[in-house]
Amino acid sequence: METGKTLKGGVHLSFDGVHAVTNIVEEMYRNIAATPLPLGKAPNGPAPGIAGLVHGSVRQVTKIAQGCAGWVLDRTAPELDRVWPPGPHREAVIAALNGVCGDHLADTENPLAIDMRLRVLLPAPATPELIDRVDVPTSNAARNHPGAFSNLFDTHREAVELFPQPDAFERATFTPGRRLLIVLHGLSMNDREWTSKQHNHAEALAAKHGYTPVYVLYNSGRHVSVNGRMLCEQLSTLMETWPVPVESITFLGFSMGGLLARSTLQLAQEDEQPWLAKVTRAAYVGTPHHGAVLERGGYWLQRLISLSPYTAPLAALGRVRSAGITDLRHGNVRDDDWQHHDEHEDNADYRVPTPLPAGIKHYAIAATLSQDPGKVSGRLMGDGLVHPSSATGRHKDKALALDFPEGHTRIFYNLGHLAMLHDERVMNQLDCWLGDT
Repeated sequence: METGKTLKGGVHLSFDGVHAVTNIVEEMYRNIAATPLPLGKAPNGPAPGIAGLVHGSVRQVTKIAQGCAGWVLDRTAPELDRVWPPGPHREAVIAALNGVCGDHLADTENPLAIDMRLRVLLPAPATPELIDRVDVPTSNAARNHPGAFSNLFDTHREAVELFPQPDAFERATFTPGRRLLIVLHGLSMNDREWTSKQHNHAEALAAKHGYTPVYVLYNSGRHVSVNGRMLCEQLSTLMETWPVPVESITFLGFSMGGLLARSTLQLAQEDEQPWLAKVTRAAYVGTPHHGAVLERGGYWLQRLISLSPYTAPLAALGRVRSAGITDLRHGNVRDDDWQHHDEHEDNADYRVPTPLPAGIKHYAIAATLSQDPGKVSGRLMGDGLVHPSSATGRHKDKALALDFPEGHTRIFYNLGHLAMLHDERVMNQLDCWLGDT
């Protein structure tokens, strides 16, 4: 993302934060001034007296300052883009921000909001620096050791857009193949972060088995089903314009990316998309098919803060959690799973049973921090974010349980969530499941 757009979006979001904090402070002043009971009902309306006038003045000054900052950035953006080009570290920060509040960014048309794109990783052009000047530390020690960041990002390839802009087709280093691997990242991540410790499962599968990896970059703060609909449409157009006949399509999703894969396949099934007939396999790595414990904890913390009028205004901070994050509470993949209730107020599981689409071989990999099956830590924490029962689709309600065939699930011990991206055991299992032609 260009520097000018990044700064404009950052300034816009900062002023949004100032407005939100102003509201929280005014509500706390109003509630304290009303001296309600500790668990009583909070009053309504603005703060009384001078406090109300002060907070109103703060909002007006903030609005004027925001307009002035936007005017300056509009005129300096081209020069900023030339002097400070974007790089992988900036992309990672923006992706993380989209995971936290990407729905707000999209709703407010903030330039930081990520638009869905399909990209491929191609050999990076020969340049003196593989890491851009903006993102590297300025210390001499760091500059003398560029390998310090080699574990964070792919330093040998660059992400080139395939759709909507067909930039990759103009590169001599890109050869469209007949076996597509649709690769979907997790929450607060981007497509470049499939590379972990200079290993990339998708690229390893491609080198060994002739896949063409197509990476999906998406705003992970939006609802899974919203992203699923966009991806379904983009894949439909991509298949119509792909320069060689497609023999097969395989989905590979990590964490939230697995939910996005299921949502996309479900929508393609409902819309009778022609490309669905080409899908032969789907692999889900660390996917919270039935939700993640941390998001459920976030809901109860928000509700607890809301109980007292003295702390209730702080509950607004809990609502910063994006739609994508709240989807992870139970594993929403359809519009109907979230459209008919407020997930910040209602913790019930309203999911419509969504079985794995027929005619496709489905596989699931789970992990646990436990050293062996009997450890308490594994039963409580799973891989630190997702429990193995959720990642393998097990559920006490048979209508919601996912019917993975015998031998199509694996649980790896002594393994954390993000470490699955470079773990040799995970790679070998994917190779076994997705490697045969």
